Amino acid sequence: MRQFSTEWTPDQIRDFGRKPLLLRHGHAENPLFADDALARLIEATPRSHFHVNTIDRDETDPRKWREGDMSGLSGLDVMAAVARGNIWVHLQRVHETSSAYGVFLDDLFADIERNVPGFRSYRRSMSVLISSPNMNVALHADVPGQSLWQVRGRKRVWVYPPQPPYLPQEKIEAIVLQRSGDTDLPYDPSYEAGAESFELEPGDWATWPRNAPHRVRNADCVNVSFTTEHWTDELRAGYAVDYANGLLRPLFRGADLSRETRGPAFMAKFAVAAAHKGWRRLAGRTRMPVTVDFRVDPRAAQGFADVAPHQIMK
Repeated sequence: MRQFSTEWTPDQIRDFGRKPLLLRHGHAENPLFADDALARLIEATPRSHFHVNTIDRDETDPRKWREGDMSGLSGLDVMAAVARGNIWVHLQRVHETSSAYGVFLDDLFADIERNVPGFRSYRRSMSVLISSPNMNVALHADVPGQSLWQVRGRKRVWVYPPQPPYLPQEKIEAIVLQRSGDTDLPYDPSYEAGAESFELEPGDWATWPRNAPHRVRNADCVNVSFTTEHWTDELRAGYAVDYANGLLRPLFRGADLSRETRGPAFMAKFAVAAAHKGWRRLAGRTRMPVTVDFRVDPRAAQGFADVAPHQIMK
């Protein structure tokens, strides 16, 4: 496999997963991200494994993030719509769609684990992002550990501390419980004072602490990126606490509860979260509906056309 193009510094090793970081990688020319490979990947990705989104280029309210569809279109048509329009294509779990991306993902994390002593990950996942010039990606917060890898084009990323007011505790609990989407966050221009910002060019990658809210704006060029997600024992413990706190919140009249991940209270919350998740799986309540109100159209000025709103399960 190709190695990282720069050495990790002691500070980067220490801060990985705990602070926003900008690093370098050596995968910008990988043929997995060439146009023909991306077109095939789009066509092979099932409906359950992709999102297509848009938002006005000057919109700051993440709740205005819209969901679309591209089912049945050729990969080249989708990429043409991206190039001329204002859309964001998110191909999820590409390692399940194509084994080549699975091998790449395993090699990538093996390299990170060689460089960061004590880091051990599991339940890893990879998504590919293909997005329009000047695309504005809404403020959102992810649940697992996450990194963003730039392959083509340029974008700026703003990362906010994973704490109030940027991330109210009840918001991350609702996201973890799948009671709301990951863009259901407050935003105020004053938040910019607390953000760290990176400009990503091909060969750059950024990573940040668990649940840190972030938003993205592309430069005036098509962007190709990929994201990786992972879990560790530490991340899993934090997830379980947020999950249990969300369940317990009504019993405590909406009060925030401790997010401590050690001790008897944590063990009790871990058990509550595990039992509830098991019940949800048995009850078939592991998906949430999303409203689709546009369809990708390479002939349209924005790369999409509005359709009657309808719900699908994701």
